[in-house]
Amino acid sequence: MADIQKNRGKRSRSLPIPSILGSKELWFFLNLSREITQDLNLESALQKLVEKAPLFLRADGCVLHLLNEKGNLLEAVKKYKVGRQFSRPLNPPEGISGSTSQEIRAMSVPNVAKDPSFLFQEEAKKEGFTSAICVPLRTKEKAIGLLTILSRKARRYGEKEAFLLSALADQAVVAIENAGYWERIRKQLEEISTLRESEKKAKDFLENIIDRSVDPVVVTDLHGKITFASKGAEEMFGYSHDELMGKRVSDFYAGGIGEAKKIMKILFQKERLQNYETELIGSATKPVSVMLSASLLHDTQGNPVGTLGISKDITEYKNLLRQITQTEQSYQKLFEAVNDAIFSLNREGYFTTFNRMFLKMTGYTEKEIRSFHFSKIIHPEDIPLMMNDHQKVMQGEYAPERSTFRLINKEEKVIYVEGNFRRLQEKNEVVGLLGVLRDVTEKIKLERELLELSITDDLTGLHNQRHFFKELDKEMERASRQRTTLCLLLFDLDDFKVYNDLHGHLEGDKVLKSVAQAVLSAIRRMDSAYRYGGDEFTVILPGAGKEAGARVAERIRESFKKMPYLQQISLSIGLVEFDPKYDRTAFIKHADEAMYSAKKMGGNQIFVFQ
Repeated sequence: MADIQKNRGKRSRSLPIPSILGSKELWFFLNLSREITQDLNLESALQKLVEKAPLFLRADGCVLHLLNEKGNLLEAVKKYKVGRQFSRPLNPPEGISGSTSQEIRAMSVPNVAKDPSFLFQEEAKKEGFTSAICVPLRTKEKAIGLLTILSRKARRYGEKEAFLLSALADQAVVAIENAGYWERIRKQLEEISTLRESEKKAKDFLENIIDRSVDPVVVTDLHGKITFASKGAEEMFGYSHDELMGKRVSDFYAGGIGEAKKIMKILFQKERLQNYETELIGSATKPVSVMLSASLLHDTQGNPVGTLGISKDITEYKNLLRQITQTEQSYQKLFEAVNDAIFSLNREGYFTTFNRMFLKMTGYTEKEIRSFHFSKIIHPEDIPLMMNDHQKVMQGEYAPERSTFRLINKEEKVIYVEGNFRRLQEKNEVVGLLGVLRDVTEKIKLERELLELSITDDLTGLHNQRHFFKELDKEMERASRQRTTLCLLLFDLDDFKVYNDLHGHLEGDKVLKSVAQAVLSAIRRMDSAYRYGGDEFTVILPGAGKEAGARVAERIRESFKKMPYLQQISLSIGLVEFDPKYDRTAFIKHADEAMYSAKKMGGNQIFVFQ
């Protein structure tokens, strides 16, 4: 075994390139150096290194090992013209190969068969390799890998080879550092681009739904001034978008400001309004009958900031309904003029008449539908309610004249419909039922998406504080009524401000996203997690006492060790069990006190409120 011990920096200065290399060798060396250092793709750069380094030295094979993240093993990342057995990892202090990686020198093995310190001795002998040279790869601070070049001829590597291999090793280190730096930049750019693209797609998707909706969509602030109007609203009111902006929505209600106040009162009490019949007046001054659904809009803190209203022009449909019991001519006109699906049932619930829109909605032929009981096309979960309402109608009892339910068409597609129903009578006897259906699938989908947006934290994807208050009230009421246990966890991240100041808010946001993933992976199916604000999070644990709650809290704390970005983050968790005498404020306050007790005791622990 021979050592080549010159310091790289000193060796490079004491061995001028022209005195060592011929013109062809110099061209080959410079070309290879340029290729591997300018290639920002790490895989490509390393592949070029292991393929061309043996050619440069007229050797036969090559293996490149790099130190893993833990720094305890040299793992094979690239090999050239050597068998699979050369891919096994090496222990840095072990043998000539392992120890070379820790030095600032190359180690030559002139005779592999006689040198047991060469860890690949058996593998090399099987493949006919006679000699080898091991070259360490080092940055200024530490060793990062090992390049092993093998030859099937007995060779001793001297000063020239030492210079060449050390120079190539230096170029490999530069390539690794450059490619690693570029990869980090590329990943950050991709993450930013993906986030922006996702936000844009979500925004474009919702705007596209609203813009394509034939139903008018209007958004107002809390003072009732219009801040957004869809094309459907422009057509209904007879004004351009710019003309509508800033107008008070009360100017368009037939009932004026009094009706506007009534609607706002309902919204502040119930947060949403469904199927409210009213009349709107546009530029034509002729009232338009509409079905209005509205909801409150909230900011990220849960504070109301405005309203969203979706209305449906039902003028023609209402006029036709008024005439439907008068003459057969009006009945036929309704079937031909209305784009909604119309049908009638006999007392037993079988279809007797229907229009083309009803056949189109259900997907069945006229022959098929005539043999069906109405429950055949109702969603299984809605059948009990619809059957009960039908019986009440047939018995002359009160039943809702309007309801929203689900149909299943012939292709098994679920369709949300809004139905209006009237009894059919002959000589004061109920003989059947008339129904008018309207497809509201897209409207309900939009309402749900808008509602989800209003209760979801944009960064973490968890529900926000406003929704937390609502769900906590519900679980406290249930626990009191059913006399079951209930626990609440409140926690924040230890020294998160310091982390943000040190790493920046983009890295801080990654931590908060990972916290959400860790919590969701640790809690039970019946539990729910929320972002309370900043770096504070809450978890509601229905049916859990202190012991069960502590187990969930410990799983959350332990899960941080396994999640990206969280290995250096700890948390302080406060746990409190519900007492029926608590109101919401007291319940949260005790959890908060427990959390701060955990923090005062050094953090990274759970404190149970007594």
